[in-house]
Amino acid sequence: MADSFAELRAAAIDGRTHNIYYRQHQLEALHTALINHASEIKDAIAADYGHSPAEVAVEIHLALSALKQSYETLQPTKAHADEYLLASGCDAPAAKIPAGIAYIEPCTHTLFFSVVAPLSAAIAAGSCAIVLVSVASDPTSKKDIANTIPAREQPPNPHQCLA
Repeated sequence: MADSFAELRAAAIDGRTHNIYYRQHQLEALHTALINHASEIKDAIAADYGHSPAEVAVEIHLALSALKQSYETLQPTKAHADEYLLASGCDAPAAKIPAGIAYIEPCTHTLFFSVVAPLSAAIAAGSCAIVLVSVASDPTSKKDIANTIPAREQPPNPHQCLA
């Protein structure tokens, strides 16, 4: 686990997540992972919390809507133009610097939504993220979330899911 923190810190320091195309790719990968595991996530939420199918569908819809909203905030053309303002000697007053490392500790009532919404916002902002999902209490949905969000990809993913 110490290696994961070192990789995450290195990614935050060297600005690995600042590139807008990288952020788009990460959000697309998260979306794909969630869609590919949607049935397992639905079953896990229903089993763990006893929610009705409608409540489960609403939670998943809201989480995916938050992900979509985060993706829509990314504007590659504008980001590219802003990047070259500095290169051409102009000020860039709207330039944003990512926060570094975001620590996400989700609530238990709407676990899925409270992981996906802040994680997608952190990715869209260009920040690295640590998601604390404690599986010690053994709920199925926590294990599914921990397995859905990959701890590492090639190249190393600066959005870690720690179980």
